[in-house]
Amino acid sequence: MLNLVFGFWTTGYAEHETYDARRAADVNTDGFVNILDLTFIASHFGETPTEDQVPNPDINSDGTVNILDLVLAANYLGQTSGIPFEVTDETFDDIVLGSELPIVVEFKSER
Repeated sequence: MLNLVFGFWTTGYAEHETYDARRAADVNTDGFVNILDLTFIASHFGETPTEDQVPNPDINSDGTVNILDLVLAANYLGQTSGIPFEVTDETFDDIVLGSELPIVVEFKSER
C-alpha cells in the first residue's frame, strides 16, 4: 500500500497587515500575473534580495527566493494584480485589450 501525503508549509509568508500576495506576485508590475513573473522569480532562485530591491522576486518576504515564492505566484497565474496598467490599441486594429503586445517587424535592406 502506497500512501502519499501532501502538505503546505506556510511558514515565512509575510505577515504585514497590508500585504497583498496577488500584487506581490506581479513582480514586473505589468498588471498581470503571468509566465514572465514566474520566470523572473525562477531566475533569481536561491538569492537573498534586499527589501527595497525593485523588482523583488522574494514575494513572500521571507528573505530568500525559493519554491514558496514560485508556488505563491503560481496561485495567481492568469489573474490581474490590481496594479493599474495603460490600455491602448497598440496593434492599431481597433481592438483594445489590456494584454495586447505590439508586434515589431524590422526590415533591413542588404544594399
